[in-house]
Amino acid sequence: MNYSVAISEGIHHTLAKHLIRDDGQEDLCFAFYSTSNGKTRITGVINSILLPVKGDRNIHGNVSFNSQYFDRVSQFALKNELGICFIHSHPGPGWQGMSYDDIKAEEMLAPRVKAITKMPLIGLTIGNDETWSARFWIKTKPKFYTRYWCESVRVAGQKLKLSYNENLLPSPLDSKEFQRTISSWGASKQADITRLKVGIVGLGSVGSQVAVALYRTGIKHVKFIDFDVVKEKNLDRMDVTRSEIGEFKVSAVKRRLLQNELHTAVIEDIPYSIVEEKGLENALDCDVLFCGVDRPWPRFVLDSISKANYIPVIDGGIDASLKSDSSNIDQARWKSHTVGPERICMSCLNQYQPEDVALEQSGFLEDQHYIKSLPQSHFANRGENVFVFSQSLASQLMCQFLSLVLQPRGIPYGPKEFDFNTGNIDSDFEFHCNEGCSINRMHGMGNKVNTTLISEHKVAEDQRSEVYSREVPNNLNWFRRMWRAAVYSII
Repeated sequence: MNYSVAISEGIHHTLAKHLIRDDGQEDLCFAFYSTSNGKTRITGVINSILLPVKGDRNIHGNVSFNSQYFDRVSQFALKNELGICFIHSHPGPGWQGMSYDDIKAEEMLAPRVKAITKMPLIGLTIGNDETWSARFWIKTKPKFYTRYWCESVRVAGQKLKLSYNENLLPSPLDSKEFQRTISSWGASKQADITRLKVGIVGLGSVGSQVAVALYRTGIKHVKFIDFDVVKEKNLDRMDVTRSEIGEFKVSAVKRRLLQNELHTAVIEDIPYSIVEEKGLENALDCDVLFCGVDRPWPRFVLDSISKANYIPVIDGGIDASLKSDSSNIDQARWKSHTVGPERICMSCLNQYQPEDVALEQSGFLEDQHYIKSLPQSHFANRGENVFVFSQSLASQLMCQFLSLVLQPRGIPYGPKEFDFNTGNIDSDFEFHCNEGCSINRMHGMGNKVNTTLISEHKVAEDQRSEVYSREVPNNLNWFRRMWRAAVYSII
């Protein structure tokens, strides 16, 4: 199992302001976290802080805390059912190691925190350049706690910044294949980008093109999450062939990318819906997610994930319609935006309606008779997008992604909408959620939200059953052919 920590940008700034002192001395504080369990990674999501007051700690070059401070920390953790983080600063830059005194302090705290919260102690250190390092203290046998270093610490908000543990996620070697890319933003930024763990939910006309863009940008770890298969109607909007009809989209796109042999990438194809447990837990392993789905239920799940786990989600959608006399296109527009901590959610952007989430969960959106009864303006009656529109939206989503991680002049992207008829790009949207937003209340709650999102998804189950039922006879036929060939060779 791998480990990581996630911090919202606002909490990061508060901690940095307190911990990094002008006099160069170390300082400390405590914070609290919820756990977020992915398939291969456990993340501590820091959601609140309890800064020391006068008399709580002693600063003497190094720093120590007093018992009354830890008592208040323990009471807060118990009351709110949260884990405890012990945080201190170091006067040097970069990912920090631990001194003998650091280790002893956290070894002393680990059993006390475990007894109080039933959760591991997380230790964090911040360098004077605001680079984080972190570790989990896991009870591995009676009275013995083992330190497990995190592979990264993620700070998400207006921008996305990761601190990497070079021992676990080393900087990739410069490659001549990416010299043009590196010439745009430098080797250091390229190293940060390529080590991000990225997920794409929905590998249709937009998601499949985002997959190509990520691969050609040099991303090393990508997860494709989609239960759907290639259909004939996808041939004019995806880079697939007729022979791939009936195959999972995630498998077809993965195979085509790896055939390029541009670089060594780990691409996982997951034929599940994001609302199913296997789809959700794989998404929680990621540092950033792309939404390539247009249904309300998965969008609601991704919206919730983004706030509860501090995982930015880059979302978009295309709305195109035909003239009433079918003589030409009437209008087309596509919107791109990034949602997550300290950003507006999809619900407040009207990317889905809560009543439509319930409608999809009920199964009515699979009933063509019911869909026909809906008003023409309902999203279920929108026209399909076309390849060139998908290309444009995929490009806008990638620009949202690059803005999030590069921020060359410190200017964060907000939502942007392109009007095909006029060629104008509208950016006059709210950047933050409406007051009382229910999605915003999930801020930093981790598994307390994640576990409520998991559901059975009959459409996904039926789709997998259909694919697997076709594969079994094919495998049996292959075995029969091999058996006959072996028998004939003996004869």
